[in-house]
Amino acid sequence: MINPKTATTQMKRSKIGAALTVLALISLIIAGCSSSNSGSKTDGNSKTATVNSINVPQFSAKDIDGELRHSSEWLGKQPVVINVWGTWCPPCRREIPDLAKLYAEYKPKGVELISLAVKDTPERVRKYAERNNMNWVLLMSEDQILIDYKATRGVPTTIFIDKDGNEVARFIGMKDYDALKKGFEAIL
Repeated sequence: MINPKTATTQMKRSKIGAALTVLALISLIIAGCSSSNSGSKTDGNSKTATVNSINVPQFSAKDIDGELRHSSEWLGKQPVVINVWGTWCPPCRREIPDLAKLYAEYKPKGVELISLAVKDTPERVRKYAERNNMNWVLLMSEDQILIDYKATRGVPTTIFIDKDGNEVARFIGMKDYDALKKGFEAIL
């Protein structure tokens, strides 16, 4: 027979553990939103299951109009840049003009830019995008996407994926035009 006090204590511990996990994820994201210009590249070796020869995680997310979009629209079909950001993040906002310039240069070469807004609202993202020439795919991120892409160390995080679905480079922290351009070039 289960002691009601023991069961209640175990439930409280379980809830506290879940809450701490969520808080840890949020603090990692917010902590990364700094003016740091540090970054790292990856070798693309992740433990992600390969789906249709794509080596990065597949995902679905709503765009700012509430439409559910699927990464299969882009991944494995063309080079893709995924930028994890937030309207509330000063370093994210500082790199948007450079991303807009690069998107204008590389869209004709077949590169798609997807911004995943973290802890934001579609209304704020839409208003910010309209004021800042962000005419690319704007999605609302969910925690699971960040976990799957190992993008919980901070924002902005920019991931460069070639047309075959392989991660080629990753920058954590704000980058300038020249640094970001190297990532765009690497996926062509």
